[in-house]
Amino acid sequence: MDLDLKGKKALVTGGSYGLGYACAKSLSREGADVVICSRSESNVASALESIVKETGNKVSGFSADLSKKIELEEVISRAKSYIGKIDILVVCTGHPPTFPFSKATDEDWMLGIDLVLQPAIKLTRAVIPDMLEQDFGRLLYIGSVFGVEPEVSSVVQSTLRTGLNSFSKCIATEYASKGITANVICPGYFDTPLCRNLSKQYAESLGKTSKIKQL
Repeated sequence: MDLDLKGKKALVTGGSYGLGYACAKSLSREGADVVICSRSESNVASALESIVKETGNKVSGFSADLSKKIELEEVISRAKSYIGKIDILVVCTGHPPTFPFSKATDEDWMLGIDLVLQPAIKLTRAVIPDMLEQDFGRLLYIGSVFGVEPEVSSVVQSTLRTGLNSFSKCIATEYASKGITANVICPGYFDTPLCRNLSKQYAESLGKTSKIKQL
């Protein structure tokens, strides 16, 4: 399938594993110039090698922790130093703390905000000007099924992912006439390292043993 992405410039956060990696690989396969970032420098290097081997296209990347304000604020300028501009932004971030309301602390809530909402807000704000100038932009946020059907055992994620859905809807409505789209993907359970770790957490919270091997 030709999605007419050849030559487009894409930034994928959390692009070294899981769904972020899958997005980066698919974009590269379609001919987009891709740059990824993730917290682990070694994971980034491994992902770049794998994507280049499979797609034959050049992919760039760097390490960045989006929960840290200084690193988050540098992401766009660092990405643009590799690819010049950003036509497509894919925001895929870490998983917020997994607790019911009775156990979630103020620190858990603040970490959740730093992981889920702050990157989406700040990165979108940073790329919108160039997208407006060229009358084209694609904003894609990786959310969660918990943003559609809240889960009592994960109140922080359920609350903030719902907020991410509303954020994307507002962006889409405001900028649709300018050639900019915004969408949230709300996945359920995929066989990724994150879901395996979450399965283990849920099993332990119920006093049971997870039979899923960790990746």
